Amino acid sequence: MKKVVAIILVLFLLVSISNAQVGKMSIEPNVVLALPIGSFGDGHNIGIGGSAMFMYRVINQLDLTGSIGYIRWGNKDIDGSFSSVPLLFGARYYFQRGQVMPYANAELGLHFSSSKVSLPTFTFLGQTVGGGNESSSSTDFGIDFGGGTLIKITPNFMMDANFQYNLIASSGSASFLSLEIGAVFGLN
Repeated sequence: MKKVVAIILVLFLLVSISNAQVGKMSIEPNVVLALPIGSFGDGHNIGIGGSAMFMYRVINQLDLTGSIGYIRWGNKDIDGSFSSVPLLFGARYYFQRGQVMPYANAELGLHFSSSKVSLPTFTFLGQTVGGGNESSSSTDFGIDFGGGTLIKITPNFMMDANFQYNLIASSGSASFLSLEIGAVFGLN
């Protein structure tokens, strides 16, 4: 009896795996709107950028992800900007598969960040001082998590909208909420 149950279990798993399209790959370009929060929000405006994500299905409910992007925020009080190129890896878990697919995701990796500030000029007793630009760059650890929904248009094309909390763990820790809207294209 145990052998029969084991054989049925193995057959069930094989059928499930074959129907899950394990190994399916897709890409997703996104438009990103990034709302700075906390102390980062005190000095910066809303950021705008884009990203591209690669997804690889490992089981029916789970994709492994890799993404790269670019986001730029303007400074509120001084002439300058802060930008980040996130390179992140993670996973996306689908609560259900079908025409509408809600999911949760989490990623971690590196943010290649840079800031630029234009220095003002002052004239004092006929002498002009200041002016020019100051810039700095850093590589910082980053993490994000959130959720979204995929809507299947065709078997190889879906629309995606997601909302995430992001943290760049630099000396000043920058955190922001992002809304990403994109299109998913199946590769195989």
